[in-house]
Amino acid sequence: MSDVTAQLQNAIQLHQSGCLDEAGEAYGDILRTDPGHADAHHLLGLLAFQRAAFDEALNLIDKAITLHSEAAMYHSNRGRVLKAVGENRAAVSAFARALYLQPGDPASLSDLAGAHLDSGETETAMLFANRAVELSPDLVPAHYNYGLAATALKQFSSAQPAFERCVELAPHFAPALFELGCLHQAENNDDLAETYYRSAIAVDPALFEAQANLGNILRTRSILEEAVFHYDAALAEAPDHATVHGNRGVALQELGDPVGALCAYERALELDPENAETQRNRAQVLLQMGRLPEGWAAFEWRWKTQHFAEIYRDWPCPQWDGRSQANATVLVHAEQGFGDTIQFARYLPAMAARVRRVLVECPAPLTKLMARCAGVDDVIATSSPLPSCDYHIPMMSLPGAFATNLDTIPRNVPYLAVPGELRDAWSERVGGQGQFRVGVVWKGSHHHQRNTWRSPGLAAFQPLFDVQGVHWVSLQKDDEASDLRTLKMTSKLVALGGQLRDFSDTAAAMAHLDLIISPDTAVAHLAGALGRPVWLLASLLVAHRFVNSTVHPIDNSIVKPTVSSIRFDF
Repeated sequence: MSDVTAQLQNAIQLHQSGCLDEAGEAYGDILRTDPGHADAHHLLGLLAFQRAAFDEALNLIDKAITLHSEAAMYHSNRGRVLKAVGENRAAVSAFARALYLQPGDPASLSDLAGAHLDSGETETAMLFANRAVELSPDLVPAHYNYGLAATALKQFSSAQPAFERCVELAPHFAPALFELGCLHQAENNDDLAETYYRSAIAVDPALFEAQANLGNILRTRSILEEAVFHYDAALAEAPDHATVHGNRGVALQELGDPVGALCAYERALELDPENAETQRNRAQVLLQMGRLPEGWAAFEWRWKTQHFAEIYRDWPCPQWDGRSQANATVLVHAEQGFGDTIQFARYLPAMAARVRRVLVECPAPLTKLMARCAGVDDVIATSSPLPSCDYHIPMMSLPGAFATNLDTIPRNVPYLAVPGELRDAWSERVGGQGQFRVGVVWKGSHHHQRNTWRSPGLAAFQPLFDVQGVHWVSLQKDDEASDLRTLKMTSKLVALGGQLRDFSDTAAAMAHLDLIISPDTAVAHLAGALGRPVWLLASLLVAHRFVNSTVHPIDNSIVKPTVSSIRFDF
């Protein structure tokens, strides 16, 4: 064995054991003795690649190819360097040259699949990956690239077994564990997704996409402290990822840390100023902190969020800005839930003092109630033909139009009323004359994003129903009969929910109650608007939030890396 051959073997052993400095010195010694040693140039290029010195890596590998152009391995590793710097088409050419020099090589076929994936040529990638798997059923990168191609083609039933085969062959292959997490998360199977993300992180804690996705899953489950931990871990690897900063802000806001949340949102906005979800959540944390003028101004960003963009309407007239317009007719239109409409109807009397006519558009179950609000001239149901008007304004833009601060929130309660004849009609139905009468609601709408979070359920009330001298009345609309029957409580309280045709009926029933107990639903807001005593059931996570606000994830979609598999050939 020649001295140079022995030196090369020693250098390769150092390289493979991770002693990069020593390996680099050994390769340098070889080149000082033999400047035309192609393998030493090639391997020194690989070492530079591992150090992210990409230009140096390309120069060294190109030198090796100049010296020995028929070495397929050189072209393969040149392709990997090109792939790492985003030169995907050049990488395809390099891998194709390697395959030409070594026809049918499964590794080169797999590499070509990865390069075509990064070039957006998923069908071509699938062909090469499939062929690599056929020729080498135990080649992990081939299965991985096949799974990536199948995922890109939305062939999820093919992608999952490919990634599972990767894990079978290489149990600690973090990229495949991560991809399985993504597939299960996309199918809303968060339990399995969490398991795979945790496995991927155990192998590679620097896999920031897995940290971020796990943070999202934990946040949706209200495991907020751990969610923040994983967001922090993700940001330690990718400090300029705006989405992760934004979702970290959501978790902090829900934890009751508005100052931390605001810092997170503002960092996210430094990186992505036009992100409407971040702007909207920042607005809500400003409101929560009592910085109302700033908050209401920023809240106008809601119309650029995905949800509000879907309900945005083009109006034939300008938006009212709160200024006095003695001859103007202004249409106020509801935009969110029943509770929000009831809550912000408090501005309608003040509005009537600034304009000639106030028209209200709202969902049909609220029309009779809104018609009884002072200052309202006419009410139309949502989707009815629009009347002629000079201006319009969304209901929840009213606080901003009135430049509301903590001292000027309208406090004239009650601002909604019930006609005497309707109130009298409900007296006998409510019953319990002479007793302390309490109305209860135990859940909100199933359509609410956080309904399970805010709704305690009927079972939580069981101890209360044993209190003596109380006449219990159900105001629960959804699932009233089934819930009462399931928990065998039909004899414990008067079931009125099924008889309530609209919120006017609910208001009429409330007029006979001494207390209303409700989670954060429209019923609680209605009780307040009518001036009726109300106890609000709030979980610890809900209690700190701005009343009736909902913090939205900035982007709850699955974070995916942009690179496919990488390997080194020595």
